[in-house]
Amino acid sequence: MKITVDYCIFGGGMVGGAMAIGLSKLGYKVAIIEANKPKAFNNAELPDLRVSALNRFTLRLLQSYNVWDKVLAMRCQQYHRLSVWENSARALNFEASQIGESYLGYFVENRILQLALLDTIEQEHADNIHLVYGRAVDINLTAADVLLDNDIHIQANTLIGADGGHSQLRQQANIGVTGWQYEQQANVLLVKMASKFESATWQQFTPQGPVAFLPLFDGYANLVWYADSATSQHIRNASNTNIKKEILARFPPTLGDFEVLDKTGFPLRRMHANQYWRKNVVLVGDAAHQINPLAGQGVNLGFKDVDALLTCIENKPITANDKQALKDYENSRRTPNLVMMSAMDIFYQTFSNDISVLKTLRNLGVKMANVAGPIKHKALKYAMGIE
Repeated sequence: MKITVDYCIFGGGMVGGAMAIGLSKLGYKVAIIEANKPKAFNNAELPDLRVSALNRFTLRLLQSYNVWDKVLAMRCQQYHRLSVWENSARALNFEASQIGESYLGYFVENRILQLALLDTIEQEHADNIHLVYGRAVDINLTAADVLLDNDIHIQANTLIGADGGHSQLRQQANIGVTGWQYEQQANVLLVKMASKFESATWQQFTPQGPVAFLPLFDGYANLVWYADSATSQHIRNASNTNIKKEILARFPPTLGDFEVLDKTGFPLRRMHANQYWRKNVVLVGDAAHQINPLAGQGVNLGFKDVDALLTCIENKPITANDKQALKDYENSRRTPNLVMMSAMDIFYQTFSNDISVLKTLRNLGVKMANVAGPIKHKALKYAMGIE
């Protein structure tokens, strides 16, 4: 079977699905290669451990694609406050009400958003988008020609890598990366809280690394515990009953009572592609950059990539002899992504230590930030995707 399209997207996850819908709306024919079909939604099941914090920019994009209502029909959790502290008496609070808004964003399970995107593709874009499950076994970059392991042959003009941090397409295009793996890992623990809680998220910084609370629906929440590899292995191997005791000792007492239901862990990595395009290949999302997940900006940067690339393609359609759109896209996104990555690293390194001078400066900085007024509000709007 042969499929001929304008664009072939590697990866049918959140960013790849949005990219396909955007291209379809511009009138292009698209193929998506996705390795695995996501499990269907079942409201009786526990929430997934992998969730994303979606800001207002991302929500507007999803609303414009008729995707967001499908997410709301399944499940998600709105939140109105983000608090950050080292000492809870000196917390830095970002409230939606401070800038006249009712909420900051939503926490959504990655699979739920992927399902909503794929459903929109099937219902509204079936004429333009081919969704193919399989794996590429041969990629001709010059011809933008792809052969899958199920003998499906895709002929495109441009290949888009939205296939994650270990992108097959990026490696095939010989696009190098810079970055490193952090010493700590992120351990995620799904809990059911004993009492109702506010629709608010928080992060506490300690010399051993951050801990965080991510509110989910119906009394569920994810606890995030940064730890070194040995501690992370211990967390994953411990029984749910035993690890609860350690959570109570590690997390602030305001957490309250809960039951541990599930847990997982994943390495933390910073990665930035040395270029965002080469020949007939262009990268978006985690295929182009991976960021410390402290402030929940990772997937939102990916959706900004999608919006920027679509704008560049609309302004200057890509042809065999004209790749100006790809140049413009790289120029518009690579530096902002690098700035955000570096800012998260500075934040992480500044707060995750016990150096007395830095501790004094941190507390002073938090105190000043809380009374900064317009500066604080501008930072909040930027993080929300309003500015």
